[in-house]
Amino acid sequence: MEQLTNPAVTSGVDLFVNIVVILIAFGAAISLVDFRKTQQKSED
Repeated sequence: MEQLTNPAVTSGVDLFVNIVVILIAFGAAISLVDFRKTQQKSED
């Protein structure tokens, strides 16, 4: 893979992308847990 941009910029972008992915995964996990809790409450 060719680096078209400055390596410092590329590493910054990689870090940013990793943070975004982690936040999305974290949000998805929280919403999934919340969804399961509400499903259990409605069954009672």
